Amino acid sequence: MPTVLVTGGAGSMGRQVCARLALDGHAVKAFDLATANFADLPQGVVAFPGDLTSVEDVQAAVEGVDAVVHLAAILPPVANELIELTQRVNVGGTQIIVDAIKSNAPKARLVFSSSVSVYGTQMSDAEITTSQTYAPDDNYAKTKAESEQIVIDSDLDSCVLRISGVSIPIFQEPPAAWPFLPDQKIEFVHRDDAVNAIVAGVTAELDDSSRIVNVSGGASWRTTGAKYVADYFMMIEVDPTDAIFQSETGHFAWYSEQGGNAALNYQQTSYQQYLEQLQADIDRLMEK
Repeated sequence: MPTVLVTGGAGSMGRQVCARLALDGHAVKAFDLATANFADLPQGVVAFPGDLTSVEDVQAAVEGVDAVVHLAAILPPVANELIELTQRVNVGGTQIIVDAIKSNAPKARLVFSSSVSVYGTQMSDAEITTSQTYAPDDNYAKTKAESEQIVIDSDLDSCVLRISGVSIPIFQEPPAAWPFLPDQKIEFVHRDDAVNAIVAGVTAELDDSSRIVNVSGGASWRTTGAKYVADYFMMIEVDPTDAIFQSETGHFAWYSEQGGNAALNYQQTSYQQYLEQLQADIDRLMEK
């Protein structure tokens, strides 16, 4: 039975990935800090406490695996506040992962969870391709770009997934300010489709066009900031004109998938299906 190590495996996305991998028949090791909540891990998933910045912990976790899914990272806003810690975890941790695979499991595939933020703030409406150069403009994006280069330069069997904004089909309080402009093009991705891409990356046949992939929702998800927020506010019966947007362009655009979806077959949930799922969750809450 193939064994997969998932860093950040006890987190919200990590649990989803671990569950799907286990369902697909993999033996899964969920690697996360000892302080993480490992309770109720899915059947077939084993807790493996450790520190991403510890060479010894990572080497022990990587021993004998067939693939590594590297999700663990410090995320915004903390990533843009604790600069040195984020550099040590996000970049230093990725280097430790790469070195451990080379020494302990050199044939293992590395699936690296990156972010569209590596492209920086978009100043035009052009569709973003994976050949666009890095232009990170905050600390989190910089660490993701640096980590990508470590993976790409490693010569390991690897897949880099630049994931767009992830939409989760459950009710959440609107943010203090939406992270984009009203007229900005955005193309988010359903949480389940992001998981699809990550899980598929473990075993998919990859070529040069699918080693680096923009993971976004697809044609039905292409909209604007104002439309996305209006769709959300209408469901919770809030006037869309009350929405507050940030004052600067955010890290979002429309993305070219360039064969990535053909290789990973991850775009399985339309934007309309997402809205229906979200409405169902809101209706459920209203009935309580």
